[in-house]
Parts: sequence; structure tokens; C-alpha cells
Amino acid sequence: MGIEYLLIAAGIVILIAVLAQRRMLQKRLIENKEALAGIKLQDGITFEVGQVLKKTPRLKGDGTFKFKTLGCIPFANNFEEVRLARRIYFVDPTVVEVLLLPDPSNLERKLAVAVTLDSKVLGYVPTQEAGEMHKYLLAHSSGVRAMAKIYLGSRPEYNGVMLDFAKPLRLESKRISK
Repeated sequence: MGIEYLLIAAGIVILIAVLAQRRMLQKRLIENKEALAGIKLQDGITFEVGQVLKKTPRLKGDGTFKFKTLGCIPFANNFEEVRLARRIYFVDPTVVEVLLLPDPSNLERKLAVAVTLDSKVLGYVPTQEAGEMHKYLLAHSSGVRAMAKIYLGSRPEYNGVMLDFAKPLRLESKRISK
């Protein structure tokens, strides 16, 4: 009879710990969302800026799209705006070209790299790849382009961006073969 009480008490302790951790996570997400709401990115890209972006280097990919971006939920409004502007549907993942920019104002990581599309932040590059990518971002102040698949869902949790990187990271060659 004593073991049942012990198991019930352990279950209650685990339940309390899980609920407390979930509440802390929700509070942290709300704080991050409020902090990220202050990011000032323009709504549209002017022609001149578009020409500069076309000249930015592109990271070489291997076609696997296996690197998932982080922190997409706070940017649900940006996903919705991109969906409307580019007429992206919920069903199919869409291959797009994104611009990767350093974000030193990020509260979580100093070496954060923002994934942007149409001047809207959609998430962040995973920590390990962001650290490796900073040498390219320091050399190219206008950012680095990469191919990505964008997933849009009916709820913010289902939104996501999968990046196409080849390991080790390197830029595509600009040489034109004749």
C-alpha cells in the first residue's frame, strides 16, 4: 500500500514540474515576441535595394533542405504577409530564395542570423550553422542568399522554413563557363 502513495506523489511532482516549465516557456515566448516586435524592417523592397540583393553571394546547397530555422512562431504575421504577397498556398512547400542577415540585437544569441524574405524576418538559422556562417556575413555586409522551402500552416506552429546548406558551408562560384 505504501508504494502506491509514493507513485502518486511522484506523478503529482512530475505534473507540477511540467506545468511550471510550460508556463515559464510561454512567458519567455511572450517576452521574446514583445522584444522582437521592435525590429524595424521595411515592408517592401525598392528597385535599387533589389539590385544590390541580386549581387549578394549565395550559399551552395545540396538539395536536402534539412536545416530547420528556429523561432518561427513569433513571426506568424510575417509568414501571413509573405503568403499573401507571393500567393503561397498551405498545401505545398514552396522553394524560395531567402536573405540571411546578422542580427546582433537578438536577445538569445549574439551570433544570431535572421532568415528574411521580402524584408520580413521568418526565423533564425540554427546556432551551429550561424556560428560558421558569420565569417561569410562579415565579408559580405549586404547578407548572403540561400535557397529554402517555406511551409505555411493553418496555425503559427505549423509555419517553418527549411534551409538548403551543403556542409561544409561555402559560397557558389560566380564563374560563368562558356
